[in-house]
Amino acid sequence: MITEARQIDYQWEADDAEPPDVRVIPFVHALFDALDIQAGELSILVTSDDAVQRLNADYRAKDRTTDVLSFPAAPVSPGMPRHFGDIVISAGQCARQAKEIGQPAAVELRFLILHGFLHLLGYDHETDDGEMLALQTRLKGDLGRFFSC
Repeated sequence: MITEARQIDYQWEADDAEPPDVRVIPFVHALFDALDIQAGELSILVTSDDAVQRLNADYRAKDRTTDVLSFPAAPVSPGMPRHFGDIVISAGQCARQAKEIGQPAAVELRFLILHGFLHLLGYDHETDDGEMLALQTRLKGDLGRFFSC
C-alpha cells in the first residue's frame, strides 16, 4: 500500500447523529489500492440531511435530501497531485438506509464512499448500461473485509 502521495480529508459535521466507527482512512486507501491509484486527494464530508438537501437543490435542482453527492474537482496542471473531488454524505439518510437493509451504519457509510468515489471517477449508473454498478459490485467483493457485519 502506498500512502505517502495520498491525502484524504474526512470530516464529520452531523450534529444529529453519532459517527460510527467506520475506519474511513484505511478503507479509502484499500479502495485506491483496488483501483491501482497511487496518488491523489479526496475530501469526504458527512453532514446533516438539511445540508445535503441544500446542496442537492443548489447543484442538482432537486430540493430533497439524498444519501451521497459527488463533486468532481477541476483538472489540475501536469505534475500537480490529482484532487478527485468531494464526497458529501447525509448521516441521517445513511442511518435510515442501513436500518432498512439491516446492516451497521458504518458499512453503509463505506458503501456510500465507494459509490460516490466511482462518480468522481466519471462513472454514472444512470447512463452507463451497468458499467458502474458492475464495478461497484466487484470492488465491494474485493474489499469484503470492510463490508462484513
